[in-house]
Parts: sequence; C-alpha cells; structure tokens
Amino acid sequence: MSSVLVVGGGITGLQAAASLARAGVAVIMTEREDRLGGNLKSLGATFGGGTPAPELIEQRAQAIASSSRVTVLTGTEIISLGGAYPRFKASLKNPEGTHEVECRSIILATGFTPFNPAAMKHYAFGKHPDVITAVELADKLKGDRLLRNSNGEQPGALVFIQCIGSRELRTHTYCSAFCCMYAVHLALQVKERIPRCRVEVLYMDIRTPFCAELEYETARRTGIGFIRSKPAAVRPRRENGGLTVQYEDTLDGALRFMETDMVVLSVGAEPPRDAASMAESLGIATEESGFFACEPAPVFTRAKGVFVAGAAGGPKDIRACLAEGTAAAAQAAIICKE
Repeated sequence: MSSVLVVGGGITGLQAAASLARAGVAVIMTEREDRLGGNLKSLGATFGGGTPAPELIEQRAQAIASSSRVTVLTGTEIISLGGAYPRFKASLKNPEGTHEVECRSIILATGFTPFNPAAMKHYAFGKHPDVITAVELADKLKGDRLLRNSNGEQPGALVFIQCIGSRELRTHTYCSAFCCMYAVHLALQVKERIPRCRVEVLYMDIRTPFCAELEYETARRTGIGFIRSKPAAVRPRRENGGLTVQYEDTLDGALRFMETDMVVLSVGAEPPRDAASMAESLGIATEESGFFACEPAPVFTRAKGVFVAGAAGGPKDIRACLAEGTAAAAQAAIICKE
C-alpha cells in the first residue's frame, strides 16, 4: 500500500512516475486516453530549440516501461477518489472493467484542456477552413509542407490572433501563460518553412519571460510583425478565397484591415472537466480559474499526501511541468517512507 497514484499520463505525470520509480517507490499511473503524452503529443519541435516533443515523451515512457515498480493504465477513467492519508482509495474504469486501488499518496497531473473556440463565430472558426487553432498548426508543421486547407497551396500570408479564450470576460479572465511563447515559436517555424510568407501576430500584450524573450527578439529580426491590437472579426474574401482581419490598432485607436491566407487562433488552457469533483473528493481547493489550488505553491495542497504538478495547477510551459513533476515525486516519496 506504500504506493503513489499518478493521475494523468502527460509529460508531468510521466516525469513524476519516472522519478518515483528511480526512488524505489511503487507507482500506479492512469491516463484516460489510449496513448501517453497528453497535449504534448500534438507538438513537434519544442520551444527554444529544445528536445522534440516525441522524444520527451518516449524517453520517459521507456523509463517507466522498463521499471517493475510502475503500473500504467491507459484508457482508464477515474470514477471516484476518496479516503485520506495514509489510505487513499480510487475507483478506476477501463475496458477490462471497474476496480479499486489503494495508495498512500496521490499526484494530480491532469494537465489542461485546450480552449475550444467554436463559439467565436466572429473569427470565422468552423466557417472557413483556413481559420485554424495553434494546435492544428503545430500538427501541420510536423509534416513536410504547410498547406492551406481550402486549396492545398502554401500560404503567402498568415496571421496569429492571441488570447483566444483568455483575458476576456466572456471566456476566461486569466492569462494562459504559454500562448505568446508558442505563437512566437510557431511563427518562426512558418517563416523558416516558407521564407516568403508574411507572418503577423496580433497581440494584447506580449508575455515572453526569461529566455523566451530572446526568441521573441529573433522573431522580430526575422521579419515577423507584431501589432498591438484588438481583433474584431475575420471575414472571408469572395474574390480569391482569402481572409480579411478587422482590428483596432490600440496604439493609435485606428480601425484597420489586413488581408491574409490563413488565420491561427492562439487558444488558451482550461481546467479538466472533472477537476472540481476531484478536488471536492480529496478535500482540496480550486482556484477561481478552476485549476487545482496549491497551498503552498508549487506542489502542496491542504490535504496531506495530495500533490498537484504541472498544468493541473494552472497553465505552464514544459520546463515548469517537468520541474513540478520531479518536485511532487520527491514529496510523495518522502510521504511513502514515513
């Protein structure tokens, strides 16, 4: 029973499980999807010229696969959580049926859900095939060529619209933290793939802290445009099948129009749909945003033996997720050896 239940098989959960296995602690890791990797599965190259996303996943997946201390349950839903330290109970459901497990500690590494912009009809999402999300663009960039959905041709112009589902009263008021960084990263990839393509980023505020600022400066020197603005609408152009972005330039208040071939919506992060019920079951709190509350940060909660890691506690980049996965594993290992 001196084991740890890791809820979530994304990069944070993988890091936590691998760290626990190295510490000699038994681990049960659950993932609701059929494959491990979480949101990272949709990415190719990672920010700042780091290790490609598939390698990040594979390195940790192999580490836990080679350990006899880790049991991985994919395609598995958490039906209920209960109990308290030192005996937590979880009811799990997968294709093999429903069964109960007990553990001494729980690490919540449930990650985030990408915001769905389907309701934002003013941006023509779902109406025009060349209005896509950043997640879709990242998937396209894993291939050999970047092509428009409408006609199979390379774009001559591409516009990013930032803060989709974030910093807005009708959706979420919080900042999703990583959207500016991934927009800069993706914009550079587009420019590298298609040097003649005009790339513009319409932003509210650019937030690229620490080393990310260097990549932002590189993007500007490469010729990528950054326009402080408030986009109002995206409209199809009848004459050539392209798009027109209507926006307010917030530096001078002017209403402007920009023609483009593709629009990329930089979507933010939402908490998993079952975060509130999990929190209630375990006696921990959630933030106003809906993500798990850390008390104190970065990985502790008000319930002994329950830890939060990575984007389960709010939007974070890959480096922060890896660090918190390791930190939560260290605290859980201490708990297991008390």
